Amino acid sequence: MQPSILIGFAIGFGTLALTVLLESGGQVSAVLAFFNLPALLIILGGLTGILLIAFPPSQIREIVIALRKAFGGFRDIDQLEMSVQLLALAQRSRQEGILALESVLPEVADDWLRRSLQRVVDGLDRQMVQDILAVEMEEYSRKVRTGARILTSLGGFSPTLGIIGTVMGLVHMLASLQEADKIGGAIAVAFMATFWGITIANLVLLPLAERVRFRDNELLATRQAMVEGVLSIQAGEPVRIIEEKLMLFMDPDLQREFTERQVASGGGRQGAG
Repeated sequence: MQPSILIGFAIGFGTLALTVLLESGGQVSAVLAFFNLPALLIILGGLTGILLIAFPPSQIREIVIALRKAFGGFRDIDQLEMSVQLLALAQRSRQEGILALESVLPEVADDWLRRSLQRVVDGLDRQMVQDILAVEMEEYSRKVRTGARILTSLGGFSPTLGIIGTVMGLVHMLASLQEADKIGGAIAVAFMATFWGITIANLVLLPLAERVRFRDNELLATRQAMVEGVLSIQAGEPVRIIEEKLMLFMDPDLQREFTERQVASGGGRQGAG
């Protein structure tokens, strides 16, 4: 799991717990009172039911992809290493011809990049290679976007489930008005459902959906850099031009590191053409 997620959850929920402690004069029991089982049950159980009702099984499976992506279950593509490798392949292609890449393809770690280069070596024309890559990128991104959309939808339902739980609690309280000394506590318990509905939506579901979208955009930018590199190698463009294209997809810090790496290896702007 990405450390930033754990830190974010700790800060978010820790702030809530600290606020309750301060308002209650430091009573830990006041914090524990917020962990109301019926309230949590109606939120978590309700969200599970909504998930099964609103989305077909095929899309529910895709939420696993989104969550694994959000929590860092997939190995991130090292954009720097990928760019360095593409330049080395471009240099070899310029010197020995495109077919010379076939012997080094097993050394390409990323499966998607390796398959893309294999199509170039196999002699597919540029437009066909470009079309295949575009379809593959869109299909993968669609699955991730579906997961993000499901998380966003659940984030919208969660507060409503909380209100339902609160109404149920208030109805139960009104049925017991003869016990006046318990009314205050009953009202507090009733509003726990609304609290957890809003909290789960705004501290868990919606932030995770945003993280999934961000990481999807990040991956697509790196994949797009790969596409440019592969098509440029196929077109036989100078290594210097390919280097400039790849740098367009990098942030300033990565550009600087990439340039230093190329200069240290004797390639990049000082060398290959």
